[in-house]
Amino acid sequence: MRETVAEIIRFLTLHFGEDFRSYAQGLVERRILERTAQLRLCDAAAYLELLRSDPEEPCRLVRMLRIRFSSFFRDPLQFELLRSHVIPPMLLQGNGYFRAWSAACAGGEEACSLAIIIDETAKLLNLQTKVQIFATDIAEDALEEGRRGRYGAGSLGGVPLQRLSTYFTPDGGGYRIDPAILSMITYSRHDLLDPHTYAPPESLFGGFDLIACRNFLMYLDPEGYLKVFDNLFRALNNGGILMLGKAETVPERYLPHLDRIFDCGNLYRKKQTGRS
Repeated sequence: MRETVAEIIRFLTLHFGEDFRSYAQGLVERRILERTAQLRLCDAAAYLELLRSDPEEPCRLVRMLRIRFSSFFRDPLQFELLRSHVIPPMLLQGNGYFRAWSAACAGGEEACSLAIIIDETAKLLNLQTKVQIFATDIAEDALEEGRRGRYGAGSLGGVPLQRLSTYFTPDGGGYRIDPAILSMITYSRHDLLDPHTYAPPESLFGGFDLIACRNFLMYLDPEGYLKVFDNLFRALNNGGILMLGKAETVPERYLPHLDRIFDCGNLYRKKQTGRS
């Protein structure tokens, strides 16, 4: 089984020109077994033969590997800590600009959530802050969803009524995000495992005040995890904030260079004297 999975990973890497070797072996095995069962094939070897012969099947498998679950204000405590304790002093002490990166952004729910709490804070403090949020993903269909700015009601369960009425407009069976919020966000394709770049090319030089990379690292093997974390750390300004998912941790080599801000929330601040 493991040899066949390794061969499937090699096939996908060559077929798409992307690094699927850094995905956790267990994740890939589960998705292959799931797909094999769906197709009622006898084993992974039979699935590999199908993968080689059916031009549509590689895309189907890759969609299963790229887990795209997201919702607005996912992990509400994390966003509340940002809104009430972290973002206000950053805007007050800033130079009128605030740059953020939502990495592996899926359909843009996270990027819009960040834009909303930053907009709320700027208005509360009566600040005219220029906000740039770079939202990146490897899947073009996810990016197109973000650019459209229209979401089904199911992804809005975590949005309080006041925010819903302020920042969303009913549109058929779903809602459309406020154009002013959408204008803060630039959607672009970026492969977090690309060895030739450490930040979205559209951002030119990284230099982010806040980076959210949640629930992506957990699907990588240790080498891939560290590779992506290296780039996130490099792209983060000194004093900048890193948001991780609940199941993700800071690699040991970076513990001296990141302060955990609260006992909960998985928010970290890059030390002013940290590596860059």
